[in-house]
Amino acid sequence: MGVIGKRVAYYPGCSLEGASRAYDVSTRIVAKELGLELDYLEDYNCCGAMESKNVTFMGTMLLNARNMSLARKQGHDVIVAPCNGCSFSLQRAEYFLETDRNVFERVNALLREGGVDQLDKIPHTYHILEWFYHEAGPQKVKEKTKRPLRGLKVANYYGCLYTRPHFYARTYAHAGGQEEEVRPRKRDTADDDEHPYYMNALLEAAGATSVEFEPMHTQCCGGPHSLSDEQVSEKFVMMILQTAKRNGADIIATECPLCHASVEMYRHRLMMKGVPDVDVPAAYFTQLLGLAFGYSANDVKLKDNLSDPLPVLKRLGLA
Repeated sequence: MGVIGKRVAYYPGCSLEGASRAYDVSTRIVAKELGLELDYLEDYNCCGAMESKNVTFMGTMLLNARNMSLARKQGHDVIVAPCNGCSFSLQRAEYFLETDRNVFERVNALLREGGVDQLDKIPHTYHILEWFYHEAGPQKVKEKTKRPLRGLKVANYYGCLYTRPHFYARTYAHAGGQEEEVRPRKRDTADDDEHPYYMNALLEAAGATSVEFEPMHTQCCGGPHSLSDEQVSEKFVMMILQTAKRNGADIIATECPLCHASVEMYRHRLMMKGVPDVDVPAAYFTQLLGLAFGYSANDVKLKDNLSDPLPVLKRLGLA
């Protein structure tokens, strides 16, 4: 614990200041309660998400390098991002800037040309879940819990980009059987790549019970293709929801705005079609922690959730 830093540059990305405002609000609540400080990254730009990397390599490097430059200007060596897509984009840029001198010099030249401070140092990016786990951890969550999530059975959904691919996320290839030399960027703060557990640990510390959810916990939600290939996305979400439901989950906990939107949107469509065992609502893990810390449903903006977890939470006396 305590290896990332208690005050970091906070990169909310496009989603958290738009459709996923509830995630932003509840994230700030949890950080404050855990004694951690988010320094909002002023004048940040879009990370380019995931699709732009297939269009312009240098463009995505520049987009993320500019955000890194802003973080350095605010005095930070660490950026945290609550979105799996943003974390992926920043960590991917971090990898190429660290390992390819030509890319680093070209990006710095472009930053200078655009009137932005050149990178004197490359900040490290962590998912906000990693930050909470390492800078506060289950013990701190337990200490701050005023209303335990007792009786709440949770399917913890991490999505596919949280711990992968190994080169960018710097995770340990736990189940892949790779040798040491093919995981050169392993870091001690990374969650387990195949069996992530940080969200389980934090929510269990708040009193919740995790249900069996493997391998769906890291299954793609189809989010990036939700508009271009609806059938694939719908099938992916159906598999996630039915696995959660059939293993007894009351709710799905999410940690990515795109995954959350995909699960909620296709849940509604599947229910309209009469597909069985898909009526599991979703909530950001930060919303659940906020409730456990004594905040109200309004405080953590549960009414913003399309799938409406309030009936389940009220039945258990948690909202």
